[in-house]
Amino acid sequence: MSTALRLRDGAALIDTGHAGRAETIGVYLVPQRGDAGRAGRFDLVEVGAEVDLATVERAIAALGLEPGGVERVLVTHIHLDHAGAAGAWASRHGARVVVLRAGAEHLLDPSRLLKSARRVYGDALERTWGGMTPLPATSLEAVDDGDVIDVGGRQVRVVASPGHARHHAAFAWEGGEVYTGDAAGVRFAPWEVVRPAVPPPEVDLAAWDASFERLGALDASELRLTHFGAFDDVARHLAAARERTHAWADALLTWAQDGATRADALRLCDDLARAELEAAGADAATVRRYLATSDAAMSVAGLERYWRTQHPERWPGWKDEDA
Repeated sequence: MSTALRLRDGAALIDTGHAGRAETIGVYLVPQRGDAGRAGRFDLVEVGAEVDLATVERAIAALGLEPGGVERVLVTHIHLDHAGAAGAWASRHGARVVVLRAGAEHLLDPSRLLKSARRVYGDALERTWGGMTPLPATSLEAVDDGDVIDVGGRQVRVVASPGHARHHAAFAWEGGEVYTGDAAGVRFAPWEVVRPAVPPPEVDLAAWDASFERLGALDASELRLTHFGAFDDVARHLAAARERTHAWADALLTWAQDGATRADALRLCDDLARAELEAAGADAATVRRYLATSDAAMSVAGLERYWRTQHPERWPGWKDEDA
């Protein structure tokens, strides 16, 4: 069932309901306004997985709009849960797709991205994500860090924010709303717990620290996370996201240095996540939502790759790799 939550500036947060889970992956609809805006026209930030495209279309219709009213789709990065349906939206509805230049080639030709995803999901790739339609070159709007573009009558600044992925960008609206993608981690209202978003293959903590600084300097009034919701405790949230990302990375390194196997690390990562949530008083359903978003397997794989590639002098390997 498609649902949408109205936000303070008239935007709406659409729940894609991915894999039958409520409120884990969001798509933001921003109506146009002012002289540049036209009745019935809107822009999207993120589009979700291609398998959930019809769900998003139904949610837009429930808001009283036609899916064909889309003008631009802004994607924070090219991972399947954020941009998987970008090519389909361009082909079906004529949307222009805005993406940081470093990620543009993967939207035009997603074959390498899908090959990488297939190594993780195997034959379940299409069932889980729906694939990825190549973006027509005429629909691409590649942007660079610091660019300011007019989106539906409002000025939007492109803020490169690597760390989760090298091609990641946040979008800062002139009203103070900042769409952060995965750069500010994972959080579900009303909880204050921020979960790191650290899947492979491009986690880079030094780059992420710089991104946290840049996001903190934007004077944002609200952070709008893809996973999942809008939060106005901006400084506290960013501080928590930075602290927990480093804490998880340090914990993984310590486990390896203490002689853990990879299986041990998966269990310990799951235990760490559960302990944080239970300490905050989260109920069982909330714990399941957090654990399903960038799960222990993804987190361990992403952080292991970070230590192995960025700091091989510190990485001892897992105990079961010694032989």
